[in-house]
Amino acid sequence: MIRGYAIFTICINHITVMLTKIGDVGIKIPTLTHYGYSSAAEIFFFMSGYMVGLVYLGKADSNKKIVSRALHLYKVNFLLLAVLFASAVIFNSARLFELTQLDMLRENFLASLLRFAAFTYVPKFTDLLFLYVALLLSTTVLVRVLNRSETLFLLFITITYALSQCFPSFKLVNLATNDAKWGLNILAYQFPFMLGLIAGKNKYLSYLFQKIDKNLVIGCGFCVFALIGAYVVKRYDLLAVKGEWWVNKNSLGPLRMLHFFIALMSIMCFLSVFRKFADAYVFRLIALVGRQSLGAFVASMVCCYISLGIWMHFRNSSLAYYLLAIVSSAAVIGVAWLLERIKNKDDMVKVSPVIEKC
Repeated sequence: MIRGYAIFTICINHITVMLTKIGDVGIKIPTLTHYGYSSAAEIFFFMSGYMVGLVYLGKADSNKKIVSRALHLYKVNFLLLAVLFASAVIFNSARLFELTQLDMLRENFLASLLRFAAFTYVPKFTDLLFLYVALLLSTTVLVRVLNRSETLFLLFITITYALSQCFPSFKLVNLATNDAKWGLNILAYQFPFMLGLIAGKNKYLSYLFQKIDKNLVIGCGFCVFALIGAYVVKRYDLLAVKGEWWVNKNSLGPLRMLHFFIALMSIMCFLSVFRKFADAYVFRLIALVGRQSLGAFVASMVCCYISLGIWMHFRNSSLAYYLLAIVSSAAVIGVAWLLERIKNKDDMVKVSPVIEKC
């Protein structure tokens, strides 16, 4: 459910960012991004690392499975690129190609495709999956450090994170941008991912949920106070940090990391409070999207590009923005539902021969 929340938030935030490049959307759909310093990206990377640590680590062939997952994501990003390019072609707008950074692919298709394969060309927002691939591959090396000493592992990723603050311009190459660099600093974003990795390996979230359940009033009180405090500090810039390096999203400034932990704990407190309603239809939909996070993310990206194309032709009111966000969220749910049905059907096909033998 935490991962599902992150996907929905990413979808809405991406649409909001894209549409505001063309015109005013009015009152933006509220997410934690607008009321603090962190965004859903930090939660997404943390939970992705958590699932890797929970599912893969501890198995004899963990590195093989991680590499296999990375290769799958790599191939999915090519599929995503093809669908995004086809969506842009349908609208046939030079402005849309420019804003999505697909103009480079249209102007020099083969060379851009090779650069995409080499991680040196990524259209708008597609660097998220490539960064995930890079982090997965680095996990196969760092897991040796983790298995030897968790303290050494934490020291290494913390020092790497500190270096990202000293060298914020250290990013992978993206020839489609003005500065020829990715938006996200890989040295910074390894931090929440690797923290999630060690947390998943030791099942720390389950332990934290138990602690929250036992001290629910204290936990909720702290989160409410911290969230309101963060909003007030940001709203009135009480620390005079607006634009400073320690709130920068690209290099994941320390104040953003602090707010990310507050946001994560707040979501966990919310889930603990409404634990009795976990089987409610809305919560099941969020969990469904979380289970099928890859397909849901791909769907959200496609919806984002299509929404931009529609908005460019019919941007006459904020109502269109809200409708596009709602329809996109519904599409994300629809894709997740379809993938879940396919997965369950495949599982049944695999289990049937075993049942017959028994």
